[in-house]
Amino acid sequence: MDQIATLGAMGTFSEIATKKYIEVSNKKLEISYYPTIRQVFKAIGQECNLGIVPIENTLDGFVQRTLDLLLESDFYIVNEIIIPIQFSFVANSQNISDIEKIYVQFKTRGQCYNFLDEFNQIKLITTESNSESFSQVKKGHIAEGAIIPRHLLDTKNDFSLCIDNVTDSEHNQTRFIVLAKSKDDYEIDKTYKTSIIILEGVADQAGVLSKILNEFSTKNINLKSIISRPTKQELGKYYFFIDIEGHKDEEEIREALDKIRKNNLVKILGSYSLLGD
Repeated sequence: MDQIATLGAMGTFSEIATKKYIEVSNKKLEISYYPTIRQVFKAIGQECNLGIVPIENTLDGFVQRTLDLLLESDFYIVNEIIIPIQFSFVANSQNISDIEKIYVQFKTRGQCYNFLDEFNQIKLITTESNSESFSQVKKGHIAEGAIIPRHLLDTKNDFSLCIDNVTDSEHNQTRFIVLAKSKDDYEIDKTYKTSIIILEGVADQAGVLSKILNEFSTKNINLKSIISRPTKQELGKYYFFIDIEGHKDEEEIREALDKIRKNNLVKILGSYSLLGD
């Protein structure tokens, strides 16, 4: 059976997104769990045929580690999945005032900011995954707590203190992407999004980003999002991660990218549809 790499262990939102992908795509896949996003990337094309990672959250924006790894890797995005995200708080103390340490995943922290902001004197321990936070609090150390996926409250774990929902918004969602070594075929009846990375061709050239955006504007191409990230090679040197509405093989998008390539390096990460579209 083919393998799909997932940020885990079991019980994470990544696992929920992966199971949704398996169900809707009707593929026979066995889930392999990895403790970090980087290790998920490393597994694709090696131990696993596919991988699934979070890329964007309603409250906390893009997952920077995923963006940077997309720049480094040679994978294609072949699908995206969006799932609702809600968090709970559990602790091994009777009273919230007794808490001395809280475990929270690095992206979860920004989604529960209002709750965590009340704990000015408490030590926050950043974890790589929500399952790691859950594992830490399950050890039962007094005065320790964790923010965990809300659905994990349904598991048979007894905590001295539980707060059902500590998420900043009831409409919180996370977008996950499915990665593969090869791209999918273009199906004209589907609605597509294309993700690209653009590296500036000339670091000190004025109006680089403006010129890039103008190429899309003149072709009436809708940009769904754009974010800049440091290349980590030189101060003031950035790459741009851009989501475009449409498929890379559509005439207007192809022509715009051809013009941008004259002065910049362009990496196409893939054209893909929302799961179930």
